[in-house]
Amino acid sequence: MRLLLTLFLIAGTSGIAAAHTLNDKDGLLTQLYHQLLGSHHLPLTVLLIVAGIVLLQRWRKARRQ
Repeated sequence: MRLLLTLFLIAGTSGIAAAHTLNDKDGLLTQLYHQLLGSHHLPLTVLLIVAGIVLLQRWRKARRQ
C-alpha cells in the first residue's frame, strides 16, 4: 500500500509542477515571487525550508559528538 501511495503522489504532483510557466515578459522578481511564494508553490517551499533546518540541526549534532 505504501508503494502504491508513493507512486500516486509522485504521478499526481509531477504533472502539476510542470503544468505552467510564466510569460517571458515577466521580470525576474515576478518569477521568483511566483516560484517561492505563489499559493500553489508555497507548501513545497515551506517543506523544503523545514527539511533543510532539520538536516542542518542533525548535521551539527553529529559533528559535536
